[in-house]
Order: sequence, then structure tokens, then C-alpha cells
Amino acid sequence: MSRLRFILFLLVLSTGYVNSANLLGVFSSPGYSQFILGEKLMTELARRGHKVTVISPYKPREEVENYRTILTDGLIQGPQRDMFQRVSESYWSRIKGIHHLGYTLTEYTLGHPDVQELIHSNKSFDLVIAEQFANEALMGFGPHFKAPTILFSSIGLSEWNSHLMGNIKLPSVVPTSKTEYTESMTFFQRSVNALVNLGDILYKEFVAFPIHQEYLETYFPTKMDLKEVIYNASLMFLNSHFSIGQPTFLTTSVVEIGGFHISPKKLPEHIQKFLDDARDGAILFSMGTNLNLSNLSRDKLSSICKALSKLKQRVLWKMEEDAVSEKYENILMSKWLPQVDILGHSNVVAFVTHGGLLSTTEAVFHGVPMVGIPIFGDQRMNVARCLQKGIAVHLSFEDLTETSLFDAINQVIENPTYRQNVKKLSAIFHDRVVEPLDLAMYWVEYVIRHGWASHLKDPSLNLTWYQLYLVDVIGFAVLCALIVYQCFPNRRRQSGKEKYKRN
Repeated sequence: MSRLRFILFLLVLSTGYVNSANLLGVFSSPGYSQFILGEKLMTELARRGHKVTVISPYKPREEVENYRTILTDGLIQGPQRDMFQRVSESYWSRIKGIHHLGYTLTEYTLGHPDVQELIHSNKSFDLVIAEQFANEALMGFGPHFKAPTILFSSIGLSEWNSHLMGNIKLPSVVPTSKTEYTESMTFFQRSVNALVNLGDILYKEFVAFPIHQEYLETYFPTKMDLKEVIYNASLMFLNSHFSIGQPTFLTTSVVEIGGFHISPKKLPEHIQKFLDDARDGAILFSMGTNLNLSNLSRDKLSSICKALSKLKQRVLWKMEEDAVSEKYENILMSKWLPQVDILGHSNVVAFVTHGGLLSTTEAVFHGVPMVGIPIFGDQRMNVARCLQKGIAVHLSFEDLTETSLFDAINQVIENPTYRQNVKKLSAIFHDRVVEPLDLAMYWVEYVIRHGWASHLKDPSLNLTWYQLYLVDVIGFAVLCALIVYQCFPNRRRQSGKEKYKRN
């Protein structure tokens, strides 16, 4: 009996076995958070025996066998824009700004000498994994190398990627990430959401797509049509989970793996001691990797310092040490902090954050309530969702003062409802059939095993927009009704005369 079980065990293993594959990862975003996600995914594949080549502006944080980087670091070494200027930008500016960023990243990446050398080489790949974010021409690597493509979205399902896999994103219930709305929208909000979605669709169709078509023609020797390229993906990973976002319709070829990057590690000794000795609790203050607090005005920075120094809790503040001349007894400043591991410490009672998806995900993972101060991008929507779920307090950047920050932090700490809500949400987040990283590995190897996995593709991708929304059917029905109506003119006149006689 035991021998039979052993044979069955070997059979199960053999059905899921994949030989070492040659994989290309395209993660060109200069955002360090996006790099963390791409690195985690690709290093795990390398550890599992696959040969990995990654196009990235960052080197891996640790050496991993079978992992090679094509470094495109010129953009992150250049002057960085002050992101705090984007707080009050209009919806139209948000649409244009994201696409213009996409143009810059795409053209720089494709035009990089080392990337061009790869494109014109005789190398082959079994699979391409590409980050998707206003960079349509970068999806050309898959068709160029005649390899299936898996897309990766660092911000979850959005207006930039939902259509690529056949997901119908209704503006009545799914807010665009350019707004601060949740799925519970008023009539006015639904109207704004629909208009912003329409503006984005029109901009992509008539401005962005022609530019990316030019990039394909300029940087790839292979002749490709952009529309065929962007709808070519076999699968798409979303860095999201319905517990943090919202329940929504996903096609078979879309897989949520939110939280896959989280693997708790031991804290540095000085941070461990700082938190262990925090008898009244500790607070983490971090505005992410793209926001440099040293760009703040002196008044704003002074207000933050005064508010944090008044707290009885200890504060870990991700901040350039030389930006603040004063030293505070309860505040430990550092240019870099191991955020996810700090949030896992039992003495951490609150998290002041910009509301990036990685930050909100890590807070929910560890069950820590938040004070959200969104600045740009999807941060507004992320904080709005956390507010709706009762796990955060929202504080607008314009209203940030010493008093408002101090009160918001104390509200989150002293009202037990926030901690109770986030603990419940954390339990839902952790309640999964399989760990998200293992799920990602399964689907990568699934696509490798089954070629292009075209059986996963949604049939709606074969339809035009007017076929998908039955515009042609409705038009035909209206036309038939008009024809029938016109075919019986005498009947209409007779009916009219009868009514006249009765009157």
C-alpha cells in the first residue's frame, strides 16, 4: 500500500514538472516599489531552476544563480520631479501625465544599447513576463521572440489593462484610479468617472497608440501591429486582492497575487531594540519611495516634526536625516526602513502612509490601521477604499498641519474600531487556498507547459466594440421596427380616422 502511494506521489509530481525554461522579464519602471515586485517574481523563478534575464533600472538586491540583469538605470540617475506638485492636478493632467511618463520609459528602454543588442541577437525565450503600465510597445518582446507573454500589473485591475484580457470594467461600479472614488458612487461621481474613462480611452486610441506603434516600428526589426501585440497576452497577474480592493469580474486568464512579495525577515538590531522598548507603542511614518519629504516647504516639514514629537509613542520616520536639523527623543529617522518587517512588530500601533498599493497591502497583511495622506496616482483611490472599510483615516495634503496630523494619528490609535476592522480584514487576506507566490509560480509554469494557453483567452477579445456591446444587434432591431412601421401606412391612417370619428 505504501509503495502504491509513493508511485502515485511521483505521478502527481511528474504532471506538474517543467524543465528549466528561458524567461525574459521586462520591468522598466524607475519606481522602486515596482522593482521590488518584479525582482521577487523573477528571483523566485530563478530559484526554481529557470534561466532568467531581466530588463530593469535596478540591480537585484542579492545574487541569485541563473539571474541576469540588463541594466537601464539612466532614468533613475537623472533629476527627479517633485511629486508633491501633483497633489492638485486636474483629471486631464493625470491622463496626459501618465501617458507621457509611459512614452519616456518606453522609448528610453527600447533605445538602450544593451536592450537593442538583445533585440537584434539570436537569443530565444520560452516566455516573456512584462510589467504593464502605459507602455504598450514594451509588449512587443513576446511577438518578437515568438514567445507567449504574461502581463503584470503592479496596481491591480485598472483602465490601462482590463480591456487587454476581456474584462468588462463598468464605470458605474468600478472607479478609475485617477479619481478618489470607491465602488459606492453618487450620480455625480458616476458621471465624472464615466467622463474620465471616456477621456482616457479616446486619448489612448488617437494619441498614445499611434506613438507606441511608431516605437514598435523604430526599435523592433519584426513588423508588428500594436493592436495585435497588446491583445496577445496569455495571462495577466494583478498585484491585488479583493479584500483590499473590491470584488469584480475577472476572466480566467487574470490571476490576483496581491501580497506575493511579502516574506518577513529579521529586523536590524537597532530598529528591533527601538521597537522593543516602545512601551506606549510605535508609529511608522513613510511616504513611499517616490516622495522625497525634503522637498516639502519648511512650514509643512516643521508641522510634521512638531506633531510627531508631541506623541507619546515612538516614531520610525522614513526621512533623509540631513533634512531635519533638530533631534527628537521619540523619533528615529532613516533614509531607508524595512517597512514590511517594521509593520510586523507587535508594538506598531499605526502607520502614516501615502497610500501606495504596496503600503496598504503590507498594513493589511500585518493588521495595522493607517493614516492616509494620498499625493498622486492610485493613492487617492487606495486611501478612499481603506477609509470605506474603516481601517484608515484620510488626511488631505493641503490640510496637513501640526494639529490635523496629531489628531488623525491619535484617532486611529485611541479608537479600537480601526484596529478591530483591520484585523478582520487581515484574516480575510490571509485565508487562501494557496500562497500567492506559489500561485504565481504555478501559472507561469502552466503557460510554459501549455504553450500560449490560448484556451484561457476570453472570446470577447475576438469581437469589435460594437459587437461586444450589441450595438449592431440593437441597430438591426431598431431598423426592423422602422421597416415594419413603414410597411403599414394604411393601417396607421385608418386607425387615425377611427379615433377622429369617435371623438
